[in-house]
Amino acid sequence: MTEGRVKMRVIKGIPASGGVAIGKGFFLNRILPRSVRSTVGREQVDEEVAAFQRAVARSREQILLIRDGVADSSSEHHQILSVHLALLEDSMLVEETVRMIRENQFAADWAFNKVLQNLLETFHRIEDPYLRERGHDLRQIGHRVLENLAGRPVDSVAAIRDPVVIVAHDLSPADTAQILKSPVLGFATDVGSRTSHTAITARSLGIPAVVGAEGATEEYRSAGMVIVDGEEGVVVFDPNEETIREYQDRRKAYAQRTRDLAKFARLPTVTRDGKTLLLLANIEFPEEADVALRSGAYGVGLYRTEFLFLNRKDLPTEEEHFETYRKVAEKFVRHPVTIRTFDLGGDKFTSQLELAEEMNPAMGLRAIRFCLKEKEIFKPQLRAILRASTYGKVRMMFPMISGVGELREAIAVVDEVRGELRRRRIPYDKEMPIGIMIEIPSAAIVADLLAREAGFFSIGTNDLIQYSLAIDRVNEHVSYLYEPLHPAILRMIRRVVEAGHDAGIPVSMCGEMAGEPFYSYALLGLGLDELSMNAAAIPRVKRILRKSVAYEAKEFAGALLLHATATEIGRALRKKVEDLFPDERF
Repeated sequence: MTEGRVKMRVIKGIPASGGVAIGKGFFLNRILPRSVRSTVGREQVDEEVAAFQRAVARSREQILLIRDGVADSSSEHHQILSVHLALLEDSMLVEETVRMIRENQFAADWAFNKVLQNLLETFHRIEDPYLRERGHDLRQIGHRVLENLAGRPVDSVAAIRDPVVIVAHDLSPADTAQILKSPVLGFATDVGSRTSHTAITARSLGIPAVVGAEGATEEYRSAGMVIVDGEEGVVVFDPNEETIREYQDRRKAYAQRTRDLAKFARLPTVTRDGKTLLLLANIEFPEEADVALRSGAYGVGLYRTEFLFLNRKDLPTEEEHFETYRKVAEKFVRHPVTIRTFDLGGDKFTSQLELAEEMNPAMGLRAIRFCLKEKEIFKPQLRAILRASTYGKVRMMFPMISGVGELREAIAVVDEVRGELRRRRIPYDKEMPIGIMIEIPSAAIVADLLAREAGFFSIGTNDLIQYSLAIDRVNEHVSYLYEPLHPAILRMIRRVVEAGHDAGIPVSMCGEMAGEPFYSYALLGLGLDELSMNAAAIPRVKRILRKSVAYEAKEFAGALLLHATATEIGRALRKKVEDLFPDERF
């Protein structure tokens, strides 16, 4: 496309996976087709039900074919595609659609679309970003069923033969599984976040990607060439020659930086004056352990276990828990693996748990509160973690602890489980540390009391910031108040670190803040012992910390705490890190 004929368009999104892709655009239609409210005659109801069931069966066959083409049956792709198959059997999706067709004489596409939209709204209300993103899995299933119901072919990534940059509303796990074998240079999607499976997959594949680029599919307009800048979160359609040259230079520079960073992966995280920090990885699936190891992770600081409970009709067995945890413990054998007991309940959806609706589920019956109420669900997980502890350096961590009473109650359940294992002569690590997440202001305030009874702390900044500043992160009207550098947050972090150190226990941070290089120098100064983050962030954070002097960072952090606003703190921090690390981009 020559300059002048078509105007260049640029839109911003969320940088999901680093690097720059430049190539011919390819539009992958993943937009839900519209349905119009319509009914059928009583005599056509059976036919509508049969047509819907054929569309579901056809969708199932297509996904099975793709899943069976994934070589590693334990891979993330395989597991997500299995989740999609389970969704196609979900009574809330399939049986409810059949009921609506029969009771209301709705046309199949309208009935299915209505059920689908109701379920999507449920996911949209979920506070936890990771679980909320699972709603996209449901949307992708819906797209496939509706296309099959309409008798239209579903676009396939496997059909791509030439190098392209994909533009789509969203990509399904089926799409990303096929990207592995396709000449796809990068992609941009209308929706998604850094925690969406699409973004996670892009990072694991090393493909440049921008998600949440609202309007990308509208701007596509059969663009000849598309540029995806996965570092800045920029998508350019029909770039002019000057822009192409600029991004070609950026692509070369990124490749060079990646090669430079790779040298740091195997080096220890030691500051210039000899202070050692441990950089660990946040993971959600066992197969992420290999990526974490390659990135230089010293262990796992946050192993989320909710995936085991999602989108299934039954609860995971103790053996399923155990095998999953053992696999990761063996990978890291000499390094810590911190398994967080499940953080479900309240607003966090699982199909097999029939939970009553709550007025304010984010602060309701969830996480450790739910576990202490439903001990028969909690105990199998505890037994599995204890059993896995003999295969490596496993640590157990409770989420959302609000005070000492709750911690004691949780430890009492662990003691019951230990007794059961002893009676059954099943081995476990008797010295396994048991720690807690500090993510509620009350826990930060009584950190000195909690530190006497916890084996370690891990600061969950995402919730701690939300609850401390009383803002809803997903509410666009107040999300601007989500300020990690708010003086209250920094003071709380320092308070927790000091309480932990006074009691002789390590203090980690496993929220998003830990993996953002801009904050690394301040977190070093605040005295944290461990930072746990997305594996891809480890080499860069490691490089910054290795260039730092710990005692100078401590003095600087002390001065930061004297500022009155997040803006002032941010300004001071930016000046400092740009002076200290002129070669870094913040």
